[in-house]
Amino acid sequence: MTTLAQINAMTPEAFSAAFGAVYEHSPWIAQRAFQRRPFASDTDLLLALWGVVQAASPEEQLALIASHPELAGREAQAGTLTAASTQEQAAAGLGLLDAGQRAELAELNRRYAERFGFPFIICARLNSREAIFGTLRARLHNQREQEVHNALAQIGQIARLRLTDLLAA
Repeated sequence: MTTLAQINAMTPEAFSAAFGAVYEHSPWIAQRAFQRRPFASDTDLLLALWGVVQAASPEEQLALIASHPELAGREAQAGTLTAASTQEQAAAGLGLLDAGQRAELAELNRRYAERFGFPFIICARLNSREAIFGTLRARLHNQREQEVHNALAQIGQIARLRLTDLLAA
């Protein structure tokens, strides 16, 4: 378990190495959050990371959203997901889809990406396979601005769980 004293004493490189994967393929968030040290609590660290996301430009936020893989998509099929994404998708049972479910999810993912220009994002660890399908179907009817907001909120939940896991390890 890493203590706050150890975190606050980290070099920029060590901090980025420790927390760069909290946000999928986006180490820039940890690099910027480093400047907000010292952290008074685990929550303060989480809020510093989230504050970077909130302060990011719309282009950076869209790049963060786009850095996430499709659920049970090409990367999952190829085995190239990050370790965290692999575990998260497995927790929701997405690795156990039958051929029909895989085809349906692929079609829903395609329609979502075509409509919004980025992948559907949901905190898989907090949702069942059935809930993921239902939420994806429902969110296809939203406006793009709402989906940017939804995607960022889901990314925040994913990051909170990842950070909690890192701090407990």
